[in-house]
Amino acid sequence: MKITDKDLTRQDEDIAPGEFADEERRDDRFGNWPEVAGLVFTLIVIWLTFAFTG
Repeated sequence: MKITDKDLTRQDEDIAPGEFADEERRDDRFGNWPEVAGLVFTLIVIWLTFAFTG
C-alpha cells in the first residue's frame, strides 16, 4: 500500500477500525527501537552540548 499525502493528514478517528488495526500491526514490527534510538541520540546531543560549552 502506497502512502499518499491524504493519508498523512488523517486522524485515528477518521480511519475505519479494520484499517486502523492493520496500521497498528505495521507499526508493531518496528518495536520500541525508534524510541530507544531517539532517546540515546538526545542524550548524546545533551552530553556533547555540555561537554564542549562547559
